[in-house]
Amino acid sequence: MNLNTDFPIPGLSVLYDFVSPEEEEYLVEAVNREEWSGLGIGPNPELKRRTQQYGHLFSYRYREVLEEYGPLPPFVSRLVTRIMEFGLMPVAPNHLLVNEYNAGQGIMPHVGKAYAPALFGPSILSLSLLSPCVMKFESKQDSHNILLPRRSMVVLQQSARYDYKHGISKELVDYTAEGDPVPRDKRISLTFREIIAWSTKACHLNPKDK
Repeated sequence: MNLNTDFPIPGLSVLYDFVSPEEEEYLVEAVNREEWSGLGIGPNPELKRRTQQYGHLFSYRYREVLEEYGPLPPFVSRLVTRIMEFGLMPVAPNHLLVNEYNAGQGIMPHVGKAYAPALFGPSILSLSLLSPCVMKFESKQDSHNILLPRRSMVVLQQSARYDYKHGISKELVDYTAEGDPVPRDKRISLTFREIIAWSTKACHLNPKDK
């Protein structure tokens, strides 16, 4: 496992080979045994990609946490232990979001809303399975294409977490900062977060604004 923090974005780091090929196979099989949401089914039917959520249910439509689910699933127990051993989060994650991206699927550039500091903790981690992708980070001052290799874990903290939007294109081929092509294929990501508050009061929201 190799750690790279040599990026022009403060607080961004990537751990290469965070899981082994055998662990990747185990995780993909475990995820595919569970029920998916999106594409007209489940608690987020409006999504155009398939997702799973554990720990808490976050509504993409209302941009808030609706329900507490309980502990994270056993199949990520070793990952959580590893996350804590490397000090990647101040406390153990209590929310797991699984996303499935097929070639041509992506996610618009986004960053936590104004209430994010009260809702999500200071670290966001995402593990890439099955294929690599290029994640674009952009702020008012600059933008950067960052390659996320297969089986790598990207860590967003500090400025990377709060000041930069991050997203994935809907193209069939991505390009690195050096201009190298990265063909897209099916990719599953496991995103770990700490939800520190999910009541309307804690998130500084007015119920009328929902």
